Amino acid sequence: MMSRPLLLLLLLCLAPAGAAPVVAHPGHEDQLKAIEQALAKAPGNQALYLQRGKVYGEIGHFAEAQADFARARELGPAQYADLPESIMLYGKGDLEQAMALANRHIAAFPDDPEGFRHRALIARDAGDHERALADLQTHFRLQARPSPGLFVSAATMLVASGRPDDALAVLDQGLEQLGLVPQLQREAIALELGAGRLQAALARQETLRIPLRDSARWKLERVDLLLQANRQAEARALLAEADAQLAGQRDTPARRALETQAGRLAEALAD
Repeated sequence: MMSRPLLLLLLLCLAPAGAAPVVAHPGHEDQLKAIEQALAKAPGNQALYLQRGKVYGEIGHFAEAQADFARARELGPAQYADLPESIMLYGKGDLEQAMALANRHIAAFPDDPEGFRHRALIARDAGDHERALADLQTHFRLQARPSPGLFVSAATMLVASGRPDDALAVLDQGLEQLGLVPQLQREAIALELGAGRLQAALARQETLRIPLRDSARWKLERVDLLLQANRQAEARALLAEADAQLAGQRDTPARRALETQAGRLAEALAD
Protein backbone atom coordinates (compact mmCIF):
# COMPACT_ATOMS: atom_id res chain seq x y z
CA MET A 1 0.00 0.00 0.00
CA MET A 2 1.32 3.45 -0.92
CA SER A 3 2.14 5.65 2.06
CA ARG A 4 0.21 8.90 2.47
CA PRO A 5 3.30 11.15 2.11
CA LEU A 6 4.19 9.44 -1.15
CA LEU A 7 0.59 9.73 -2.35
CA LEU A 8 0.62 13.47 -1.71
CA LEU A 9 3.97 13.75 -3.46
CA LEU A 10 2.57 12.03 -6.54
CA LEU A 11 -0.62 14.09 -6.56
CA LEU A 12 0.81 17.51 -5.90
CA CYS A 13 4.54 17.67 -6.42
CA LEU A 14 5.52 15.21 -9.12
CA ALA A 15 6.82 16.97 -12.22
CA PRO A 16 9.47 15.88 -14.68
CA ALA A 17 12.86 17.53 -14.89
CA GLY A 18 12.59 20.82 -16.75
CA ALA A 19 8.79 21.02 -16.48
CA ALA A 20 7.22 24.30 -15.47
CA PRO A 21 6.12 24.20 -11.80
CA VAL A 22 2.41 24.22 -11.01
CA VAL A 23 1.88 27.10 -8.60
CA ALA A 24 -0.49 26.33 -5.73
CA HIS A 25 -2.74 29.41 -5.43
CA PRO A 26 -2.76 31.77 -8.39
CA GLY A 27 -5.89 32.45 -10.42
CA HIS A 28 -7.42 29.51 -12.23
CA GLU A 29 -6.32 30.78 -15.64
CA ASP A 30 -2.73 30.99 -14.49
CA GLN A 31 -2.93 27.53 -12.97
CA LEU A 32 -4.29 26.03 -16.18
CA LYS A 33 -1.65 27.78 -18.26
CA ALA A 34 1.14 26.48 -16.03
CA ILE A 35 -0.23 22.94 -16.10
CA GLU A 36 -0.63 22.98 -19.87
CA GLN A 37 2.95 24.19 -20.28
CA ALA A 38 4.11 21.33 -18.08
CA LEU A 39 1.98 18.82 -19.99
CA ALA A 40 3.53 19.95 -23.27
CA LYS A 41 6.87 18.76 -21.89
CA ALA A 42 5.55 15.71 -20.03
CA PRO A 43 2.29 14.49 -21.62
CA GLY A 44 2.44 11.24 -19.67
CA ASN A 45 2.60 12.78 -16.21
CA GLN A 46 -0.38 11.49 -14.22
CA ALA A 47 -0.07 14.09 -11.46
CA LEU A 48 -0.48 16.94 -13.93
CA TYR A 49 -3.77 15.53 -15.23
CA LEU A 50 -4.97 15.13 -11.66
CA GLN A 51 -4.01 18.73 -10.94
CA ARG A 52 -5.74 20.05 -14.05
CA GLY A 53 -8.84 17.98 -13.34
CA LYS A 54 -8.98 19.52 -9.88
CA VAL A 55 -8.78 23.05 -11.31
CA TYR A 56 -11.43 22.30 -13.93
CA GLY A 57 -13.71 21.00 -11.19
CA GLU A 58 -13.24 24.16 -9.14
CA ILE A 59 -14.43 26.35 -12.02
CA GLY A 60 -17.34 24.08 -12.94
CA HIS A 61 -15.88 22.60 -16.14
CA PHE A 62 -16.98 19.14 -15.12
CA ALA A 63 -16.74 17.40 -18.49
CA GLU A 64 -13.14 18.55 -18.90
CA ALA A 65 -12.36 17.50 -15.33
CA GLN A 66 -13.75 14.01 -15.84
CA ALA A 67 -11.78 13.65 -19.07
CA ASP A 68 -8.59 14.53 -17.19
CA PHE A 69 -9.36 12.07 -14.41
CA ALA A 70 -10.05 9.35 -16.98
CA ARG A 71 -6.72 10.09 -18.64
CA ALA A 72 -4.96 10.05 -15.26
CA ARG A 73 -6.34 6.56 -14.60
CA GLU A 74 -4.71 5.39 -17.83
CA LEU A 75 -1.33 6.86 -16.93
CA GLY A 76 -0.82 5.55 -13.40
CA PRO A 77 -2.43 3.85 -10.42
CA ALA A 78 -6.15 4.43 -10.87
CA GLN A 79 -6.78 4.86 -7.13
CA TYR A 80 -4.92 8.18 -7.17
CA ALA A 81 -7.80 9.71 -9.12
CA ASP A 82 -10.56 8.62 -6.73
CA LEU A 83 -10.33 11.44 -4.17
CA PRO A 84 -9.88 14.39 -6.58
CA GLU A 85 -12.67 13.06 -8.81
CA SER A 86 -14.90 12.56 -5.77
CA ILE A 87 -14.25 16.17 -4.74
CA MET A 88 -15.21 17.30 -8.24
CA LEU A 89 -18.42 15.25 -8.17
CA TYR A 90 -19.29 16.67 -4.76
CA GLY A 91 -18.94 20.17 -6.18
CA LYS A 92 -21.16 19.11 -9.06
CA GLY A 93 -23.81 17.92 -6.61
CA ASP A 94 -23.57 14.22 -7.50
CA LEU A 95 -23.44 12.95 -3.92
CA GLU A 96 -24.02 9.30 -4.77
CA GLN A 97 -21.08 8.99 -7.15
CA ALA A 98 -18.93 11.20 -4.93
CA MET A 99 -19.61 8.86 -2.01
CA ALA A 100 -18.75 5.77 -4.07
CA LEU A 101 -15.35 7.18 -4.99
CA ALA A 102 -14.73 8.45 -1.45
CA ASN A 103 -15.41 4.95 -0.14
CA ARG A 104 -12.97 3.52 -2.64
CA HIS A 105 -10.31 6.07 -1.71
CA ILE A 106 -10.64 5.28 2.00
CA ALA A 107 -10.44 1.55 1.31
CA ALA A 108 -7.14 2.14 -0.52
CA PHE A 109 -5.76 4.77 1.88
CA PRO A 110 -7.32 4.16 5.33
CA ASP A 111 -4.88 6.51 7.08
CA ASP A 112 -5.57 9.56 4.93
CA PRO A 113 -7.37 12.17 7.07
CA GLU A 114 -8.49 14.12 4.01
CA GLY A 115 -10.45 11.14 2.74
CA PHE A 116 -12.47 11.01 5.96
CA ARG A 117 -12.96 14.79 6.02
CA HIS A 118 -14.28 14.75 2.48
CA ARG A 119 -16.55 11.75 3.04
CA ALA A 120 -17.95 13.42 6.16
CA LEU A 121 -19.00 16.43 4.09
CA ILE A 122 -20.75 14.21 1.57
CA ALA A 123 -22.57 12.30 4.32
CA ARG A 124 -23.55 15.54 6.05
CA ASP A 125 -25.05 16.97 2.87
CA ALA A 126 -26.84 13.67 2.21
CA GLY A 127 -28.44 13.88 5.66
CA ASP A 128 -26.50 10.94 7.13
CA HIS A 129 -25.28 12.72 10.22
CA GLU A 130 -24.20 9.61 12.10
CA ARG A 131 -21.84 8.61 9.33
CA ALA A 132 -20.60 12.18 8.99
CA LEU A 133 -19.89 12.41 12.72
CA ALA A 134 -18.06 9.08 12.72
CA ASP A 135 -15.89 10.18 9.80
CA LEU A 136 -15.14 13.51 11.44
CA GLN A 137 -14.00 11.72 14.59
CA THR A 138 -11.65 9.61 12.48
CA HIS A 139 -10.38 12.76 10.79
CA PHE A 140 -9.78 14.39 14.18
CA ARG A 141 -7.78 11.33 15.25
CA LEU A 142 -5.65 11.23 12.10
CA GLN A 143 -5.13 14.99 11.63
CA ALA A 144 -2.96 16.71 14.22
CA ARG A 145 -4.59 20.12 13.73
CA PRO A 146 -8.01 19.86 12.09
CA SER A 147 -9.86 22.97 10.97
CA PRO A 148 -11.85 24.48 13.86
CA GLY A 149 -14.79 24.76 11.48
CA LEU A 150 -15.05 20.97 11.36
CA PHE A 151 -15.65 20.83 15.12
CA VAL A 152 -18.33 23.49 14.66
CA SER A 153 -19.87 21.45 11.85
CA ALA A 154 -19.95 18.37 14.09
CA ALA A 155 -21.53 20.36 16.90
CA THR A 156 -24.14 21.81 14.55
CA MET A 157 -25.17 18.32 13.43
CA LEU A 158 -25.43 17.16 17.02
CA VAL A 159 -27.60 20.12 17.98
CA ALA A 160 -29.83 19.42 14.98
CA SER A 161 -30.13 15.83 16.24
CA GLY A 162 -31.26 17.05 19.67
CA ARG A 163 -27.94 16.32 21.38
CA PRO A 164 -26.67 19.69 22.66
CA ASP A 165 -24.58 18.15 25.46
CA ASP A 166 -22.76 15.98 22.92
CA ALA A 167 -22.29 19.08 20.79
CA LEU A 168 -20.65 20.85 23.73
CA ALA A 169 -18.42 17.82 24.28
CA VAL A 170 -17.24 17.98 20.65
CA LEU A 171 -16.42 21.66 21.01
CA ASP A 172 -14.47 20.92 24.18
CA GLN A 173 -12.68 18.16 22.28
CA GLY A 174 -11.64 20.75 19.72
CA LEU A 175 -10.51 23.15 22.42
CA GLU A 176 -8.38 20.41 23.96
CA GLN A 177 -6.87 19.39 20.62
CA LEU A 178 -6.31 22.86 19.15
CA GLY A 179 -5.99 25.08 22.20
CA LEU A 180 -8.16 28.05 23.09
CA VAL A 181 -9.69 28.89 19.71
CA PRO A 182 -12.17 31.80 20.14
CA GLN A 183 -14.44 30.43 17.41
CA LEU A 184 -14.95 27.19 19.33
CA GLN A 185 -15.31 28.82 22.73
CA ARG A 186 -17.92 31.25 21.40
CA GLU A 187 -19.94 28.33 20.02
CA ALA A 188 -19.65 26.65 23.42
CA ILE A 189 -20.81 29.82 25.16
CA ALA A 190 -23.90 29.91 22.96
CA LEU A 191 -24.68 26.31 23.92
CA GLU A 192 -24.20 27.05 27.61
CA LEU A 193 -26.60 29.97 27.32
CA GLY A 194 -29.10 27.83 25.42
CA ALA A 195 -29.03 25.36 28.28
CA GLY A 196 -29.53 28.12 30.86
CA ARG A 197 -26.01 27.77 32.29
CA LEU A 198 -25.18 31.46 32.54
CA GLN A 199 -22.34 31.07 35.05
CA ALA A 200 -20.66 28.48 32.84
CA ALA A 201 -21.00 30.86 29.89
CA LEU A 202 -19.40 33.66 31.93
CA ALA A 203 -16.54 31.37 32.95
CA ARG A 204 -15.90 30.38 29.36
CA GLN A 205 -16.06 33.98 28.18
CA GLU A 206 -13.51 35.01 30.80
CA THR A 207 -10.99 32.58 29.29
CA LEU A 208 -11.04 34.63 26.07
CA ARG A 209 -9.81 37.84 27.74
CA ILE A 210 -6.12 37.16 27.04
CA PRO A 211 -6.46 35.53 23.58
CA LEU A 212 -8.62 38.47 22.47
CA ARG A 213 -6.21 40.95 24.12
CA ASP A 214 -8.85 42.45 26.37
CA SER A 215 -10.36 43.98 23.24
CA ALA A 216 -13.42 46.21 23.04
CA ARG A 217 -15.27 43.36 21.36
CA TRP A 218 -14.46 41.04 24.26
CA LYS A 219 -15.62 43.68 26.74
CA LEU A 220 -18.93 44.19 24.94
CA GLU A 221 -19.57 40.45 24.79
CA ARG A 222 -18.95 40.29 28.52
CA VAL A 223 -21.21 43.27 29.19
CA ASP A 224 -24.00 41.39 27.44
CA LEU A 225 -23.47 38.35 29.67
CA LEU A 226 -23.22 40.49 32.81
CA LEU A 227 -26.53 42.10 31.94
CA GLN A 228 -28.14 38.67 31.63
CA ALA A 229 -26.67 37.80 35.04
CA ASN A 230 -28.21 40.98 36.50
CA ARG A 231 -24.76 42.37 37.37
CA GLN A 232 -25.44 45.92 36.17
CA ALA A 233 -22.69 47.69 38.11
CA GLU A 234 -19.97 45.51 36.58
CA ALA A 235 -21.62 45.85 33.18
CA ARG A 236 -21.63 49.66 33.37
CA ALA A 237 -17.97 49.83 34.39
CA LEU A 238 -16.89 47.51 31.62
CA LEU A 239 -19.02 49.30 29.05
CA ALA A 240 -17.33 52.58 29.97
CA GLU A 241 -13.94 50.92 29.39
CA ALA A 242 -15.10 49.62 26.01
CA ASP A 243 -16.40 53.07 25.00
CA ALA A 244 -13.07 54.68 25.89
CA GLN A 245 -11.19 51.99 23.99
CA LEU A 246 -13.33 52.46 20.88
CA ALA A 247 -12.92 56.26 21.03
CA GLY A 248 -9.19 55.81 20.57
CA GLN A 249 -9.47 53.60 17.48
CA ARG A 250 -9.51 54.73 13.88
CA ASP A 251 -12.83 54.91 12.07
CA THR A 252 -13.55 51.58 10.37
CA PRO A 253 -16.70 49.54 9.64
CA ALA A 254 -15.70 47.17 12.44
CA ARG A 255 -15.39 50.01 14.94
CA ARG A 256 -18.76 51.46 13.88
CA ALA A 257 -20.40 48.06 14.31
CA LEU A 258 -18.98 47.78 17.82
CA GLU A 259 -20.15 51.31 18.65
CA THR A 260 -23.65 50.34 17.53
CA GLN A 261 -23.48 47.28 19.77
CA ALA A 262 -22.26 49.44 22.65
CA GLY A 263 -25.21 51.80 22.10
CA ARG A 264 -27.69 48.95 22.33
CA LEU A 265 -26.08 47.75 25.55
CA ALA A 266 -26.19 51.26 27.00
CA GLU A 267 -29.92 51.41 26.24
CA ALA A 268 -30.43 48.08 27.95
CA LEU A 269 -28.57 49.31 31.01
CA ALA A 270 -30.74 52.46 31.10
CA ASP A 271 -34.00 50.47 31.19
